[in-house]
Amino acid sequence: MKNIIFILGFTFLIACNSSQEKFVSASIKTDRSETNNIRIDKHDFDLNGTWGLTNYFDTIIKNRELAKYRLQTPTWFAILLEIENDSLRSYGSINNDEYIIEKSNDTLITLTSNISGDKWYMRVSEPYLILIQSPNSERIDSTIYIFRKRNDLKYFIEEKKDFYIIGNSVTEYFNDRLFKGTYINEETKKEIIFGANGQLTGINGFDSYEVRNYFGTLHMHKNLDVVTFKNKQNNESKQYNWVFSEDELLLTEFVYEQVSYKGKYYDGDYLVLGKERIRLMKMAEHNKK
Repeated sequence: MKNIIFILGFTFLIACNSSQEKFVSASIKTDRSETNNIRIDKHDFDLNGTWGLTNYFDTIIKNRELAKYRLQTPTWFAILLEIENDSLRSYGSINNDEYIIEKSNDTLITLTSNISGDKWYMRVSEPYLILIQSPNSERIDSTIYIFRKRNDLKYFIEEKKDFYIIGNSVTEYFNDRLFKGTYINEETKKEIIFGANGQLTGINGFDSYEVRNYFGTLHMHKNLDVVTFKNKQNNESKQYNWVFSEDELLLTEFVYEQVSYKGKYYDGDYLVLGKERIRLMKMAEHNKK
């Protein structure tokens, strides 16, 4: 049953969207009444450049969690914006799109989610851009989504604006910002190094690692955070759920969910947490040799 083709579509995404409210960080959640009081001032404000969704990039780094923040609807169509004069291109984890900016209006542009069908208004609140859901939306999201200039992310879309290239760049970004560093296995006392460019040393049988970016719509891990350890020589890999708690990193293996059919058990379609656990303690910079 492992090889059953998943039937993906609107039902799964709506289920994800209905549960997203409880996941959104309180620090970025704002009541609709506050939205109406934001002062719009576009005079001499330079829109050109690359903009990153703070509710995605910044919040994931701050809280050291990824999967639950990808459920915020705008991440599906606008984690990155590229603005050049009157043209705006949006890049999301599911789809990309292009728009014309109306600089003379308070609402620069109306973005539409191809998945949920919701409309979103983009406005200026210097030095940021803000994205607000249309009040006529069926599923209400009162969060104000904030974009800030991210020249450091320009390379994501500079050379080749390809969906998979951007996804790889997002993975590398979170590899470095979340994992990169030296750790000690609390049980074996062995040194583990999550290096630059996804290089891994100290985990037997594996030489590289990759944080799951949750791009696309095929997701087998029940919205848990995933890191994959790989061996580039023999193409073997193993996936672990990752959870940070202060300086400790807990890794728990993923195994296939067991399903029963006519008295026998088979590997199911989804992955769940297994029994193997690895506890790593991150070393402070001044303690490294």
